Amino acid sequence: MAMGFTSGIADFDQKQFDALDTTAGAASSYSRLRQLEQDARWTGRYLGQFDGDEVRAAIPVYRYRMRSWPDPSYDPRSWGLPGGIADECSPRASLMVGGCIDRRTGFHVDAETRTPGKLRKLLVEIARYAADEDMCLTFPYMYADAKSALAAATDDRVIWAELAREAHLLGLSDPGWESTLSSKTRYRLRQDQRRIAAVPMTVGEESWDEVDAWASGLIAEHNSGKGAHEHPEFVSFRYSGWQDNPDIGLMAFTARTADLRGVETILLWGNELEVYEIALTGEESDERFALYLNLLFHLPIQYARARGIDHIRLGSKTETPKALRGAVFENLYGGVLSRAETKRLAHSGS
Repeated sequence: MAMGFTSGIADFDQKQFDALDTTAGAASSYSRLRQLEQDARWTGRYLGQFDGDEVRAAIPVYRYRMRSWPDPSYDPRSWGLPGGIADECSPRASLMVGGCIDRRTGFHVDAETRTPGKLRKLLVEIARYAADEDMCLTFPYMYADAKSALAAATDDRVIWAELAREAHLLGLSDPGWESTLSSKTRYRLRQDQRRIAAVPMTVGEESWDEVDAWASGLIAEHNSGKGAHEHPEFVSFRYSGWQDNPDIGLMAFTARTADLRGVETILLWGNELEVYEIALTGEESDERFALYLNLLFHLPIQYARARGIDHIRLGSKTETPKALRGAVFENLYGGVLSRAETKRLAHSGS
């Protein structure tokens, strides 16, 4: 069994890498992380473990070169961790394990290697790398299985907080999917369809290039209204990254009435569809609500079921309408291993 750091994801077989963990979807896929290597703000390395030609683990770790976080949601001080542990986690004093973008992190370690003793050996190597630079380890937006494995391998030394809950619709490729839903959920979906049918609207499936000229502005305006201020040019640039990815499909659902217009962007990867962003014009009204329901739920469901796609990711906001329409939720956690505990872990392997 060989273990060591490498500077590029190209040292791993793509199919093997992606097969190690699909819980984070496109956000933690081989091709998405390969794109991140072109971002000069980050220095990335990968700790790999190989059994002959078989990849058993491929854990990315990232150091940020700037003085302030590019996305405040990755600042451990915003995670609500107890005891002031996050105060020492400045951008330059944090080694991020697993990921640093898209607010979902895969943990590319196979089931056998996730057992506490074997995983600890990998974490010791990562801790040595961090301790040499007097850094703490941070684990952003980890799923529950990865959190449990990391907790067991570190004797519960990582301090965790729940960061978000991601909504999922599952089993859509089953012809009898609707019959698996509760009677209340089926009623809600039928009620939606009546609302949508009562509003004359035109819907479409379009490429990003076809909608970029107006959709970037609408998304920027929508996000700014939610407190995440950004310029339309930045939105367009952000989507160009997804568009340039050869393994991830990008498209848009559009809906409009005489007075309103809406857009929803969609990512396609493997056997799943991800609702990425949605934006609509106008004030709250029955007409606008009908557009919202069609864009967020019914157009993605119809698209997925027509193409045998089994899984829709619905994001981590507005839980109530998603739960009412059959979504199940997975928790995402952020964790910190303090600088003192990182050094302790590093020395435990000596």
